[in-house]
Amino acid sequence: MAQQLVLTEEESVRKAGAIKALSLGALTAQATAQVIIIILWLLNPEFQVVSFTLVAVSAMFISLISYWLGKSGKVKTAGYFISIGFTLYTAIIVTLFWGFAGPLPIIYIFPIITAGMVIRLNASFRIATLATLFYLIMIPVEQSGVFPQIVEIAEKDTMLLSVTISLRIIFFYLVAFLSWFAASRLNQALQRTHRYASELQTAYEKLQASDEELRVSNEELRATEEELRASNEELKTTEEELRATNEELQTTNEELRATQEQLIRSEKLAAIGQLAGGVGHELRNPLGAIKNAVYYIRGKVVNSELAQKEPRVTEFLDIMDDEINSSNKIINDLLGFSQVGKPSASPAKIERVIEDALAHTPITENIEVIKKFDEDLPEVNIDTGQIQQVLVNIITNAVQAMPEGGKLKIGAREKDKCLEVEIADTGCGIPQEVIGKIFDPLFTTRAKGIGLGLAVCRTIIERHEGHITVNSKVGEGTTFTIKLLLTRE
Repeated sequence: MAQQLVLTEEESVRKAGAIKALSLGALTAQATAQVIIIILWLLNPEFQVVSFTLVAVSAMFISLISYWLGKSGKVKTAGYFISIGFTLYTAIIVTLFWGFAGPLPIIYIFPIITAGMVIRLNASFRIATLATLFYLIMIPVEQSGVFPQIVEIAEKDTMLLSVTISLRIIFFYLVAFLSWFAASRLNQALQRTHRYASELQTAYEKLQASDEELRVSNEELRATEEELRASNEELKTTEEELRATNEELQTTNEELRATQEQLIRSEKLAAIGQLAGGVGHELRNPLGAIKNAVYYIRGKVVNSELAQKEPRVTEFLDIMDDEINSSNKIINDLLGFSQVGKPSASPAKIERVIEDALAHTPITENIEVIKKFDEDLPEVNIDTGQIQQVLVNIITNAVQAMPEGGKLKIGAREKDKCLEVEIADTGCGIPQEVIGKIFDPLFTTRAKGIGLGLAVCRTIIERHEGHITVNSKVGEGTTFTIKLLLTRE
């Protein structure tokens, strides 16, 4: 309760300061305007000095009363007085100068913003409503000629005037909403600041109490210091033993963690594989039946009168065929993931495997393929079918990452008793926050696909006792590196 009272008092002081600042600013501006009016009158005796002086004096009167109320501590009264006063003042000067169709109605936003600052959060909506009423009321007043205009505006289209009035009223409420939103944000920030200040004060008091306790315990510690010195040698010996034991435990813990992660991953992959195989087999037959039905219907419809009268029938059949092929691709991925077996390795030339993978991958004309293989590359023991599947998946992802075209670089080299295959593209890249998940099963960033391609790639490479890594930068491209052992135990 005490915290809430302090907050209310500080809020009142802040609003009083704002009222006084606004009042003094308006008073200064109107005084300056009055000096300019007198100078213009001296230069041109026909200048309507009386009208302009009344406008300036009324604004100075509102400013003085508001300043006095704010200084007297009557914050709420001062806030309503300055907001309502300047709203009425704006209604009068809008009528005197150019009228409701002129540029001056924009001044209504100042009392609306002021209400949100110095009264309460939702007061800006009230003043916006009041400004709207004054704006609409002064239209017939202006047309009746009760207030003769000092500066008139040429007539405009009636429809354009209606749209202008509507847009200005909407703008009043938009400004009221923005004022409310900004004030509420400021109020929340002040409340958080006070809460943090209270917490810091409590923490400081606790620290002082703890400091006192520490001083008392310091004397006790000094008394036991001699005993600690005597046992220091024994502790040093024990520390060495503990350090050695700790290192052994850390090594064992890391091995256990790696083993646990591998076991969990293997169990997940096995479960996903069983599910993928079952779902794939259950969906393949219905899709085959649907594809045959579409083929049969297309054969009956293509040359019929229905195709000529309704050409969209053929388009829908094409769409069905495309979607069936897309679904069949997903099923093949599922079955491929569930059927990844132990590799049947035999010596093979990696260049030939890469060429076969490129031949099985559709590459658009706007993508330039750059191949760079070291000379006399040794053969490597691999399952060519599985490694080709890995290369096709990665190359397909690279092509899909470059819809506008680009460069696809494929290289192979011998390094550190390994055969390295590097596939790089100049596509959109992979964000850093998801690059660690791309090899996880069922993770994908594309609208179509189920996220098994790279998981299959990783499984195949690991069963070849190899390693696959990825390096990517958003907007520049992605590089996959595959390392295969040249000599395997």
